Formats: sequence, C-alpha cells, structure tokens
Amino acid sequence: MKRIDLIRKALSVAGTGSVENYLPDPIVADVIKYVRELNVMRRLLRTFTMKNRTKTKPKKNGVLSAYYVPDGTTATKSEYSTGSVTWTAKKLMAFTIMDEEVEEDSIVSVMKEILTDFSDAIAEAEEFAMLSGDPTHLANAPDPDSATSVNWFKYDPRLIFEGFFPVSETADAATPVAGGGATIGLDMISKAIYNLGKYARNRSKLIGMLPADQAAIIRQDDSFKDASVSGQALASFITGLGAAGEGDGLVSVIYGMPFYEMPQAPEGSVVIAKKDTAELGDRRKIKVKSGEIIEADQRKYVVSERIAFNYNYRDAIVAIENLSSVV
Repeated sequence: MKRIDLIRKALSVAGTGSVENYLPDPIVADVIKYVRELNVMRRLLRTFTMKNRTKTKPKKNGVLSAYYVPDGTTATKSEYSTGSVTWTAKKLMAFTIMDEEVEEDSIVSVMKEILTDFSDAIAEAEEFAMLSGDPTHLANAPDPDSATSVNWFKYDPRLIFEGFFPVSETADAATPVAGGGATIGLDMISKAIYNLGKYARNRSKLIGMLPADQAAIIRQDDSFKDASVSGQALASFITGLGAAGEGDGLVSVIYGMPFYEMPQAPEGSVVIAKKDTAELGDRRKIKVKSGEIIEADQRKYVVSERIAFNYNYRDAIVAIENLSSVV
C-alpha cells in the first residue's frame, strides 16, 4: 500500500462516488487544530468568515491631503476615490483510500496519524497558495509525479490564488530591492523598509517572510542578532506577541519587524509586507468525511475546505530579490 504522505499529491477535487459519513466533531476539531498549528501564515494574517461564495470590500484609491489656505482663498481639492476588492472562495481537498486491514491489524489506531497527515496536507496547500501561488503559471502535467518546477500539476494548489512572492514581482507592489546575487544584509532590509514608504511608519505592523535558505543564512549571521538591530531580545519579543502561536517560526526581529521562516516560499528572495495587506476568508471550514467501499473492503477519507485570499493594498508588499542561497 502506498505511504499516506502521498495524500499531499491529491489536493484537488478527486475521486468518484459519494462519501457517506461525516466523522465525529471531535475528530474534525483535531484536524482544524492541527492545520492552525502547522500554518504560520494563517495565524499571522487577518481572517474572516464568509457567508457567501464571494465577499466584496471597499478600498480607498486615494488619500486626503491638508494644504495651507491663506485668508480669502479657496481650499485646494484633494482627489479621493474608492474601489473594491473581491474575495472568491475556492476549494482545497485531500483524498485517500485505505484497506480496512490497516486499521484492523494495527496495534494502535492509525486514525490519528491519518488525520495528522491530512492536516499537514491542507496546511501545506494553504501556505503554498498564499506564498507561491500563481494562477497563470504553466500547469499541464497530468499527474503530480510528472510535474516540474516549470510545468506544474494541472490541479496544483498554487493555482488557486496569487501568493505574496509572485505579487511582490509585479508593478503593483513597492519597488523591489535588487540583491544582485549577494548575501542578504541589513542594508537591503533598510532599503526595503524605505521603499514601503507610508506603510513602514509602524514597523511592528510589518512581517518578514523568509524561505528556508534565507532563514538559515540569517540564523547564522551574528549581525542580525545585535540588540541594536532587534530592538529587544528575541525571547521577550515572542513573549510580547498578542496572538497565541505567533512566536512559532520566528527567526529574528530586525529593526522592530518579526521575520518568519516560510518553508513553502520560493528560495532566493525575501518579502516584507504590512500585516493587514492580505486577508484570508473562510467560506466553509474544514469538513472531514469517511465512507466504505464495501465491494473492495476499503475505506475512503476526504478532508476539504473552501477559502478565499486577496489583497487590500498590493503596494504594501516589497521584495528583496535575487539573493544568494548559499548557506
């Protein structure tokens, strides 16, 4: 029988036939808990519940300005306009089939292991989408095993939304900082903060996203551990975080900003963004179902959710690009 971790390759609406039974609420609660623990991005971003498939929010396209007005003159008009941003719910699903003997012959129940792997699969898919997602990417591979970095699987979870890293490369984002193939340094981070302009006034509201290679480099570089850079000791910063679990994955505090390791982010670049620039909508929270395949003496398991992800202000995102990945 194939390893259960292959469910990570089934993150699409897959399988035929109905799935008859919902699993008990306590089991569903465990899956939701595991997903929240595994997904750093979900804990850092603002989330909201969606009552419908789409949700539209107003967006300011301009700001009001104040000017000096001498006596007897007319005030200067500020150009102010509004637009909207729409969140559209889309589905992620993990599906697998197991022989009944696997459960019957196990000394201990394999249910918890299955649910943990399902949770890992959903959490991994969410972070892939939020960090590296690109709906326009070439995706013609007929199955996960034939997919490459150039040609994704046709149901790759990264096709669902635009992720932070691809958005940071667009003209809508703040001006990127060119790494030029060099190792990341404090000067590059300082320049990125400068390029964010008004969004960087309160650096405690910014977050840094580090792929695995950049996280390893920063951990090994003592210049990023200096108290004058961090502003306060890392331990005390974690203690002071308001939301439970926000200390998980924290690599360093640089110029007052927390930097987190994001294993699903593409290597060779770093992204800094205002914390509320993106929001995650939950249209349907996680469902867990199980059903029998009587004629095959097997059982199928399905975990699914419907989520939406979009940006309020894309110019509140900046990248430090083309960095050395040598650790």
